[in-house]
Formats: sequence, structure tokens, C-alpha cells
Amino acid sequence: KRTNFVGLVIPDVVQPFFATMASRIEDELDRRGYKMILCNTMHSSAKERKYLDMLTANKVDGIIVGSHSVDIDYSGIGLPIISLDRSLADDIPVVHADHVQGGHIAAEAFLKHGCKKVVQFVGYSKVLSPSAQRHKVFAEQMRDHGVECFTYELRLNQFEFSSYLQTAKMFLNQYPDVDGIFAADLIALAVQREALSRGRRIPDDLFIFGYDGSFVYKIAYPPLPTVIQPYEEIAATIVDLLEQRIAGQTPEFHSYVIPVVSSESVPDEADGDSVGNYDLMVAPR
Repeated sequence: KRTNFVGLVIPDVVQPFFATMASRIEDELDRRGYKMILCNTMHSSAKERKYLDMLTANKVDGIIVGSHSVDIDYSGIGLPIISLDRSLADDIPVVHADHVQGGHIAAEAFLKHGCKKVVQFVGYSKVLSPSAQRHKVFAEQMRDHGVECFTYELRLNQFEFSSYLQTAKMFLNQYPDVDGIFAADLIALAVQREALSRGRRIPDDLFIFGYDGSFVYKIAYPPLPTVIQPYEEIAATIVDLLEQRIAGQTPEFHSYVIPVVSSESVPDEADGDSVGNYDLMVAPR
């Protein structure tokens, strides 16, 4: 029996990427006659389990998962599931931006700017996400071109801007001579703010390049170049696949990869919802 309810499980609605994705997914579900139940786990495996119990007990039509505690097995849930940028299981399709392409775009920008010592901020390493591909590609490109590249791992539950500002202070004390920063938009904005307060010139003294292309990069001054994730295309693909699973069909591929663009290549008024109409790129895995 259909309920027309779909659960969306995300780790932190404060984080701009997930906030924007939740909004776009809700819009897409609404257009197709579904109502969305938002489940904000706050990186708690206990909350994630409670939400899953609630969703299965209420027999929602399906679940979209953007949060994954390492001790939870989604294969045995017994409901149609599609993953948002998380590696859950071999039998659960995952939709994500082309993070390999994103890593190359960022690397080219740093090389063009002439950076010699860069730091990239990465998420918690135990969270299995295709987004880690961008960091691997970026580090390889820096190394291949003789650029020093350091990795700074953020804490699992670190999404508040105030904590990012504290991290930025500690980071700039530890790496006072760094000339390049690659990070998600919100941490990039925090580093930029702290660097400016220390008299660093952006981008002359310190080149900062973001990742996500949510609303955050638009409020940065000086402007923050960034990789824009295609939020609407990701949302539409996720809901397409979920409807296939609800209908009892098996999606053709395990991994669905959607192109990204640099903010420097799109009009100022564009964002992740209007970066162009791309043909869907699918990559079997």
C-alpha cells in the first residue's frame, strides 16, 4: 500500500550542501506527489537508527540517505533506498556529483594561480563518500606539478561556522606561509575571513577555492571561486531512481555521476540550480 511519504536522512541540516539538497529534493518529490519526512541525525548513529525504525514502522514508500553511520547495514532495511553521495552497499544506487572532475577543476585553478604550498580541508575519513575522490585527485595533481600539498582533516561533527573560525585561527597559526586553500565553501569562507583579519590579501597572498556552490559562496567578499554541484540534477536523478525502485524495477547502474562546473565559467547569477542542462553521465561500478 502506497503512503506517498519518503524519508530523507541527512547528517546535519545546518551544512549548506545538505540544506540545499534537502530543499531541492523536497521540491522534486512535491512535484511528483510525495511528501518528505526530514530526518536530521546530527551525526548520531543512535538517532539514525531511531529514524530508520520510525520510517520502516510507518511504511514510507522509500528512503533517500545522505547520512551513514559505519555500523548500520542498509541492505536489510526492506524498503526502496537511494543514496545521496554516500557509499552504502553494492545493491543500493548512489547519486553524486563528478568529484573527480571537481578535483581536476580545483587543481587547474591553483596551478594557474602559481601556488607553491597548499592545504586542502577534508571531511572525516571514516565516512565513506564518493566526495573523497576530489581530494585524492587534487593531491595527485599538486604532487605531479611539484606543489606541496597538506591535508587537514575536520572533526566528524564540525559544521558550525563558529567552529570553522576557530579551526581557521589554529590552521593559519600552524601554516603561516601557505599560499593556497581548497575547502568546502563554508570552511573556505571562514579561512578567508580570518586571513583578511590578519592583513592577508585575497587572492594575491592567499588563493582560496571552494567546493559545493551553495548559497554560501555568493556572500563571500572578495568573491570565492568554487566548484558548483548540480543540485537540481542530483535531486531529479535521485527521485527518478527511487520511483523505479518503488515500482519494483532495478536501476541499470550502481553509481550515477553528474557533471560539475567552476563558478568562474558560469554567469554571476547562476548557481547549482542553473549551471546548464547536462546529459546525465552514468558510471557503472
